[in-house]
Amino acid sequence: MTDSREERFAPLLPSYFRSGEPPILSPLLHPLHHPNKLDDRGIFHILTTVVLRRFLYYVTYESIQQENQEVTGMRAWRKLIPNTLKNRLFAAFVVMLLLPYALLSFYNFSEVEQLMRNKISEQDQENLESVKRSLENLMGVVMKTVTLLEQDATVISILRDPGQYNDLERQQKMENRFHSIDNSLFLTGAQVYYTVVDFNRHIYTSYRPENMLDYERLSEQSWFRSYKSKDLGYQWNSSDPNYVSRDVSKSPYLITLYTTLRDKNVWPVGNLQPIGIARISIDFMQWFKAITPPVESRQHYFIVNREGAVIHQSNPSAKLPAVVSRQLAGREEAGSIMVREDSQSLYNYSYLPALQWNIVKQVPLDVLYREVNEQKRRYYTTFAVFGAAFLLVTLGITTAMTRPLKLLQKRMDEIASTELKIKLPEHRGSEEIIALSRSFNRMVRDMDALIDRLKLEERQRQAVRFQVLLSQMDPHFLLNTLNTIKCIALRNDDEETHEICVSLGKLLESSLDLEMDMIFLKDEIELLKAYMHIQNSRFGHKFTIEYEYEDALQYALVPKATLQPLVENAIYHGFATRREGRIVLRALTDGPMLVLEVEDNGAGLGKERKAFRKRKGIGIRNVRERLELLFQNRAGLELIALEHGAMARATMPLLLSTPYVSEGTANHVDNIDR
Repeated sequence: MTDSREERFAPLLPSYFRSGEPPILSPLLHPLHHPNKLDDRGIFHILTTVVLRRFLYYVTYESIQQENQEVTGMRAWRKLIPNTLKNRLFAAFVVMLLLPYALLSFYNFSEVEQLMRNKISEQDQENLESVKRSLENLMGVVMKTVTLLEQDATVISILRDPGQYNDLERQQKMENRFHSIDNSLFLTGAQVYYTVVDFNRHIYTSYRPENMLDYERLSEQSWFRSYKSKDLGYQWNSSDPNYVSRDVSKSPYLITLYTTLRDKNVWPVGNLQPIGIARISIDFMQWFKAITPPVESRQHYFIVNREGAVIHQSNPSAKLPAVVSRQLAGREEAGSIMVREDSQSLYNYSYLPALQWNIVKQVPLDVLYREVNEQKRRYYTTFAVFGAAFLLVTLGITTAMTRPLKLLQKRMDEIASTELKIKLPEHRGSEEIIALSRSFNRMVRDMDALIDRLKLEERQRQAVRFQVLLSQMDPHFLLNTLNTIKCIALRNDDEETHEICVSLGKLLESSLDLEMDMIFLKDEIELLKAYMHIQNSRFGHKFTIEYEYEDALQYALVPKATLQPLVENAIYHGFATRREGRIVLRALTDGPMLVLEVEDNGAGLGKERKAFRKRKGIGIRNVRERLELLFQNRAGLELIALEHGAMARATMPLLLSTPYVSEGTANHVDNIDR
């Protein structure tokens, strides 16, 4: 449970603050605050006193030489603490600043070193990913060429009806379409070779083959038989033997895409029929040579298949360690490998699912470590120089600080013994000592002003309390007089006067209860009924009032004397001309809010109603201000003009009290002394 501010600051309070009735520190206390609680200004005054006393204590007395010498358990510890203020300040600078800074710097540098290593690894991995994306983009472009072939009217016409052209025309038109597709897709860095076979025993190519293409021999190959029997979609072959003339390509293997060609111009799409088979190959070794850095960079790239065997490498003399090959076998994710056999290299790899390849990059670490070691050497040298300079400057500062403080200490001893009645001189000493003297004198003046303000506020509090006690005497006298009138009316059988006195007595008793600001809604309605009885007796029972509220809201807490001013406003201003009318009181809920409405069928809020005001009313303003004081911005009061009359609506938080019922009985909360 959290302590109150008074409980936490109680040990710091002067005796007159702990006497049971502390002085009012401000006449503008919040109305919901307990009258005996301190506000923020009082806390500020107390903390100022405490800080001033502690300041005098530590400056006036040499805590270094006057610590408790009687505690034997601390003697060994005190031997490690310097005896003079100068040495203590110097040790404090070293222990609290230089040493933590050194440790933090060393730790941060080690973290930076690790971050540099991780950053280099991430950059190499990103570079490797860019190589992988380049190959994937190239494969995507090749797949796009299939779509272009299927959408090309000339290609579709030749494949569907090859008899409309002779052999030379067909081959020339197909080669032109192949070159046109290459140019439209900007295929650079790698050579792409097209082979298209229709079902009329014709073969079209964009290259010069190593061996003469023969339909019979081509139809015996497994990929052709598979696609001729059924549609297998797109399939990649990462190790297709090179069938291109060695004068054109010297690569032993090609990456090849196999797929079926269809006529996309046929509708509906579900009726598409195969019109040929396409084999599109990429000379990946030519691409690999174009995208990898030169040998002089000492960064080597390898293409490793799923079994861990090296398919191709950027540097023919580079070797991939066997342990790396074994670890790469079967891996299908990106990562890095560091092996003991090659502690100077880091191996990053990335998996290419379409081809079941791992692209590996070997990164030398000697350059990285050389730069880090150079950074370490420069850092430690710089730190040693600045550390030595820091120690010399600290020693000079502590010497300059303690010499004038010893002189100032003697003067402050005299001031403390005279209870702050003597001021320090402000024209001698260094600038720091002069500034300290001026600050101290200003604190003394402020303290005197605060003490005078406290005395004034105490006198104001006593005056306010006297006025409150005096104001309670008049209602008591009126209540006693009213009881006398009630007895006389009862003795004279004047029932009407007796009832008026009873109703007025209820209102006076409620006004005398100064310790209760919130009452139940049912009690507020009882006071309103007493007020209405008096008004109806005065005006001949010309006003009717209806009450509309749920029983569950009887124990809702409302500010005392909230409804009576609203009804009084309706009677005196709404019915000023007629002296009769109907008033409706409603109590309802709107979510977490309680809404009280007083509606009348009087003159409304127009000029007619304002014309009969003889003085500026205070009832509505009083209710609005009390709601603001009690609930801040969560409550409000508004006047609403109606077609016939007006309505006052008060909104406040719903505070619902649960009636207490004792076990085995039905004792209502009315029977309990609240």
